[in-house]
Amino acid sequence: MVELQQYWDKITASRAAVEKTNGRMGVQEKELNEIKKRHDSMGRANKELKSSLKQQELTLAEMEARIAKLEERKRIIHTEKELHALEKEIDVIKFDIGNLEEKILSLIDELDEKEKEYRTLEQTLEEKGRVLEAEKPKTAVETARHEDIIKVNLDAFNLLIEALNSRYRSKFLKMINSRDGKGVARVEGEICGYCNFKIPAFLAIEASKDDKVVNCTNCGKFIYR
Repeated sequence: MVELQQYWDKITASRAAVEKTNGRMGVQEKELNEIKKRHDSMGRANKELKSSLKQQELTLAEMEARIAKLEERKRIIHTEKELHALEKEIDVIKFDIGNLEEKILSLIDELDEKEKEYRTLEQTLEEKGRVLEAEKPKTAVETARHEDIIKVNLDAFNLLIEALNSRYRSKFLKMINSRDGKGVARVEGEICGYCNFKIPAFLAIEASKDDKVVNCTNCGKFIYR
């Protein structure tokens, strides 16, 4: 059983290493996808902001052209009343132009900040993408190495487990498939190496015999010396 446990420990250690590696890569890929989503979303928002700014600038140009036309009309006006109405209309448009210019300046400032954020996010995306791509080949090699370890030890384990007395096989398999993956424990003196429980002296003696199969009276693990 000790040899079986050694095989199993190597199997579980390599499985844990593969799971850890895959988990790390998964976290990096998830983070990269989240950044990409933010990058794409910000790109669309900036595009809409540019479109809005362009529309506001067109509106401003139209209002300025309208004032120019109204100024031209002044030359052909014949009454003071018409002139007063025209100047009042021009003043209203100029007021609206002032508000629109403030809005445009605000949009320009906002777009400038958003573009800076976008470029920073783009750089982050590129850097993390390069790191992830560089990591993939290393991860593949490391995963393959651990998978080879798993296969070699699992083959040896399966071959040896068949030789184990059926009286103990099912209990041993149940133990190693538990969370801790341990089925055997070494006895140091009269202390179980798994649960640190002091076992009866006669059991400690029995555990040192090759022809005896003994279990800890506390944790139930197969014990040996």
